Amino acid sequence: MERPMNRRSLPLNALRAFESVGRHRSFSLAADELGVTHGAVSRQIGMLESLLGLRLFRRSQPIELTNEGQALFSGVGPAFDRLSATVDSLMSPSDHTLLVNAPPTFTMKWLIPRLSVFQRRHSKAEIRLTTSTVGIRSLKLSDFDVVIRRLPKAASELSAHAFLSGKLVAVCAPERLETCPVLCAEDIKKHRLIEAKSNESVWTQWFEQAGCVKPPSADFLKFDEMFYVVQAALEGLGVALVPLSLVADDLAAENLVLAFDGPDVNAVDYAYIVTPGGHGRPLLNAFCSWLSEEGAASNQFSRTVI
Repeated sequence: MERPMNRRSLPLNALRAFESVGRHRSFSLAADELGVTHGAVSRQIGMLESLLGLRLFRRSQPIELTNEGQALFSGVGPAFDRLSATVDSLMSPSDHTLLVNAPPTFTMKWLIPRLSVFQRRHSKAEIRLTTSTVGIRSLKLSDFDVVIRRLPKAASELSAHAFLSGKLVAVCAPERLETCPVLCAEDIKKHRLIEAKSNESVWTQWFEQAGCVKPPSADFLKFDEMFYVVQAALEGLGVALVPLSLVADDLAAENLVLAFDGPDVNAVDYAYIVTPGGHGRPLLNAFCSWLSEEGAASNQFSRTVI
């Protein structure tokens, strides 16, 4: 009985070529994948067949595996897959990649329009954005480098860094005030009010602080996400109570106007939280500094449009 081949004698390059040819059923495609010539792949397969004393392929069109070749392929393919997966699992995240999670409306209305500034400074950076409204304590923080949320100052134990004002303002399309002006807080009730289902308490707070009775819920237009609230206001469907920082550009362009300069309610600022796995990375530090810089500029700009 022949002694089994030990690991030190395994012809790994030949097996790699064999696996590629077997998967593609083509010497040429295998050569392209491996970055070598057609002849080099052919020589590797010939060497493997000589070593095993077996024919592994029928040189037909297209190439076919022999029974022995199929048996070898069924073992080699999964082995390379497992090896590749193991290596990938041990590799550290690229220093050029940042995993960022933020609320959808903030991402669309504030972050994405400014992101090109950061990309110009860090041309090799790859920012992978995901969005969610899940509470910070319900997130698996290890999945991200930095998480952005509106957080009360009481959440200081999370090491949150506030960078953008969460001041809320009542806004609407200009034509609504032309036909039905709002001269006092009570006049707001003449308009359909728009709110997000996830933030229904803000209008209640607004009316309480304005000394008015909140209208019945039937007078409200409700949406699942804040983005739809902003869009509904832009389309003239009613008055929305939204973060000033997210609509400052629309106010400056006069796509929206301030319906009434009412009380400050629920002014919960936007903050970033660096997750435990992200500390100390230069690119992440640069991103957080950039958030603070852009947030300060945005806050200053917002004050000029109301």
